[in-house]
Amino acid sequence: MSAPRTLAIIGAGYSGALTAVQALRQAPPGQLRVALIERRSRFARGLAYHTWDDNLLLNVPAGNMSALAEEPQHFVDYLRGIDPAFGPASFISRRIYGDYLEDTLQAAERAANGQLQRVNGSVRSLNRDTTTGQWRIALVGGPALQADTVVLALGHFAPLDPAAVAGIRGSDAYVANPWDGDAIDRADRTRPIAILGAAHTAIDVLFRLTSAGTAPDVLLISRRGLLAQGHRFAPKAPPPATDIPAFLQGVPPTLRAYTRAIIREARGQEAAGGDWRDTLNSLRPHTPTLWQRLGIAGQRRFLREVVPYWDIHRHRLAPAASRRLEQLLQSGQVRRVAGQLLSAATDGAVTQLRLRPRGAGAAQALAVGTVINCTGPTYDIGLIQEPLIVELRESGLIRPDPLRLGMEVDAGYRVIARDGTATPGLYYVGPMLKARYWEAIAIPELRVHTQRLAQQLRGPPA
Repeated sequence: MSAPRTLAIIGAGYSGALTAVQALRQAPPGQLRVALIERRSRFARGLAYHTWDDNLLLNVPAGNMSALAEEPQHFVDYLRGIDPAFGPASFISRRIYGDYLEDTLQAAERAANGQLQRVNGSVRSLNRDTTTGQWRIALVGGPALQADTVVLALGHFAPLDPAAVAGIRGSDAYVANPWDGDAIDRADRTRPIAILGAAHTAIDVLFRLTSAGTAPDVLLISRRGLLAQGHRFAPKAPPPATDIPAFLQGVPPTLRAYTRAIIREARGQEAAGGDWRDTLNSLRPHTPTLWQRLGIAGQRRFLREVVPYWDIHRHRLAPAASRRLEQLLQSGQVRRVAGQLLSAATDGAVTQLRLRPRGAGAAQALAVGTVINCTGPTYDIGLIQEPLIVELRESGLIRPDPLRLGMEVDAGYRVIARDGTATPGLYYVGPMLKARYWEAIAIPELRVHTQRLAQQLRGPPA
C-alpha cells in the first residue's frame, strides 16, 4: 500500500475545520493524513463562534445551519440532544454553534483514527518544490511541515482604518479591531461611544457595550444610516435549488433589469399578503449564476449603487436581536447617524468628530469618548498586511480578483497565481470566494464549498 497523502489546511475556523471533516469522511481508509493548522487555542470556532456570550445569536434559523451539506438535519439533531424545545425555526446562540462545530470536528477525528493532526501555530511562509511537488510550510517558532496539498482556509481580516481617523489612530480613543473584546471592554463608558458602521459586526459590538452594568450612549455612524432588517418569526424552510425563479427567466442579464424584476416581485408578494423575504430567499441558490452573468461592469455597478440596500435585506438579524436593536433605538440610548466622517481628534479625554450629515452641506461636530471601527472586513489582498498574505502576494502565488473582493480561484478552488495560472496543489476556501460566487460568507454556501473542495481533493494534486 502506498503512503498516505498529506493535506495541510491553514486555518481551523468553520471553512478549515469542515474541509478537514469532509476530506476525512470522503477519503478511503488509510489514504489521507490531514494537518489542521490554527493559531488560536480552540479549533473549529473561528472568529464568529469564538464567543461565550449567549446574547449573540445566529442570523440563520437552525434548520439551515447544518455543517454538513449531505446531512441537513445534523445540527437540529445535535440541538435536540441539548433541549427538545429546540427546532428548525430556532435562532440559536453562536456559542452553542461553536460547541457544535467542535463536536463535529472531534467526531471526524475519532473516526479517522489518528489521521488528523492538530497543529497550534502561525504559518510564516509557504514554498513548493517544483521537482517533487511537495509544499514546505514554515511555522513561527516551530518545525516546518511537509504536505502534498495545501488549502488556504483563511477567514475574515480586520477592517482598514478609515482616513478620517488618522488623528486618533494608535490612541486609547480608537479601537481598530472590532473583534478585540478586551479593547471594547476598556472603552470609556462615561461618554458616548461612536461605532463606525451599522452592519452585523457593529450590532455585535453594540450589544456587547449595552450588556454591561454601565451602558453608554452609542452613535451608529454610517453613510446612509441603514440597518439590517429582521427575520420573521417562524421562518419558512429554504426553497429547493431548482431553476432560476420564473420572475427572472428571460430577463436581460443587466443590473437594472434584475433589480427592477426583484423589486416588482417583492412588492407583488407583499400586495398578495406574502412576505418580501420569500423573494430574496428564492434567489439564494442562484445568486452565483446571476452574479457571474452580470460581468465585471455590472458587478462593479452593483457594488457602487446597490450593495448597501442588498445587504440590509439579504443579511437579516434574528428576531430577538432585531427587537433588541429596535428597543435600544426607541429608548434613545442608541442613535443612528447618517453621514460621512471627515476627521477625528482627541482633546484630553474627549474625542471630537467632524461629520457631514447625509444630504447636508455643512459639517457638524460630535463629542465622544471612544471610536470603534466596524466598517467591515478587508477582502482586498493587496492591502492586507497579515504576514502570510504578504508573503504569498510577494511570491506571486496569489492575486486579487479585478474587483478586489477576495482571492482569485478557478472553478475547482485552485488559487490563481500572479501570472494567471492555477498553482498545482494549492487551494482556497472561505469568505473570499465571494469574488467568484458573491454568496460565499454564510454557512449554507460554505458547507457546499467545503464538500465540493473535499471531492476535488480525493484525486492527486491538480
